[in-house]
Amino acid sequence: MSDQGVPVAQAETLAQAPESQNITPGYRRLLIASSIGSAVEWYDFWCYALIAPLVFSASFFPKADPLVGSIAVFATFAIGFLARPIGGIFFGHFSDRIGRRAVLMLTLLLMGIGTTLIGLLPTYAVIGIWAPISLTFLRFVQGFALGGESMGALALVLENAPSNRRGFFASWMNAVGPAGIILASAIISLLTMAYGKAGFQAWAWRIPFIISFVLVFIGLYMRSHIDESFLFTAAQKQKKLPRLPIGEVLRKWKRATASGFFINLVHSSYAYLSTIFIIAYAAKNLGMPAAALTAGMMIANVFKLFTVPLYAHLSDRVGRRPLMLAGMVVAACYLPVLFHLVALKNVFYFGIGIVISEALVHAMMWSPEAAFTAELFPTEVRVSGSSLAKQLGVVFGGGFAPLIATALMGHKTSFMPVNLYYWAIVVVSFIVIAITPESRKRAL
Repeated sequence: MSDQGVPVAQAETLAQAPESQNITPGYRRLLIASSIGSAVEWYDFWCYALIAPLVFSASFFPKADPLVGSIAVFATFAIGFLARPIGGIFFGHFSDRIGRRAVLMLTLLLMGIGTTLIGLLPTYAVIGIWAPISLTFLRFVQGFALGGESMGALALVLENAPSNRRGFFASWMNAVGPAGIILASAIISLLTMAYGKAGFQAWAWRIPFIISFVLVFIGLYMRSHIDESFLFTAAQKQKKLPRLPIGEVLRKWKRATASGFFINLVHSSYAYLSTIFIIAYAAKNLGMPAAALTAGMMIANVFKLFTVPLYAHLSDRVGRRPLMLAGMVVAACYLPVLFHLVALKNVFYFGIGIVISEALVHAMMWSPEAAFTAELFPTEVRVSGSSLAKQLGVVFGGGFAPLIATALMGHKTSFMPVNLYYWAIVVVSFIVIAITPESRKRAL
């Protein structure tokens, strides 16, 4: 619903596409190409997320106190998230002005270049202060590219999907994220086992970043063979495209932006507290083996490949809001349980806890989010509006969550400050989503 008062009944009328609409070969090709490209981008992003807490404090911030070094690593991690809204606004403008397809080629290439250069970057011992500065810049490039990628690929898929299965097909963009994480986790685990902790920290950590160069070309080839969005092409022919899409969003779609912000805030905070923060804490503070921790993440994301589309399919039947609201409640209850399991210092319990956390708890919020965020906005501003909402939510959620949690913990062993921090996010987000109209049957 726009801030100009579009009636809910009108906004939620069924789209023109019939429920029996067939999936064409062209749409299958589009779905696969968009998914593969997104998997590559998530591989790139998570290579940094998984390696940085284990390696970069020594390689790029060696003179810092261990706690300060950890905070510096997570601050650099947060830089990539700060870049995402900027990338979302920049690439969203051109996605809504000239089309989704061309922009997605550029974001994938930019992400690959940034990731590969991180793998080739000299350490502090070689170039001094320029090492952390260069790392921060390349991290910004990663976030800038991903900010334009995620909702652009989603819009392309959603705008060509059958109206009664939008949630399911939109969830593919989220479901392939775990595929990229699985690949990153598998490569990192194998390298850690093959070369040991010392060898991995000395040089083998570079290999996953450099491999990105090959994966990017696979994604670019796939995306060069897809067509433009049907709905965008129609809007372009009707000359309905605004000259400044983000200005239109800020004038007419503030409530939609707020709803998209809070659902992404609550799910991303949970995701990064229960993965990046807890892996770093378990490895550094509890002395648990890094290879086992990343292997646990890999197993969890294998299950997530299946639960994300299942939850999304359910959202096409019962609605997006019921699942997301239930997911928030379950996440608030489960996070303290996960922290308790980690504190036991048992790899098996950690693995069980992380599988439940990722595949069942986080997926409940995350699966319907893809369609929900994009459905909040009309075609002519969809990428700009949904990118702004999503990326701001992920910045204040996932980007800052590990940093804030590390600062809240300090040298203490109680997770209660972190629990209180997340519970506050859940309460506000629950209220906002509860008063947001259901989007399942809204016409695009």
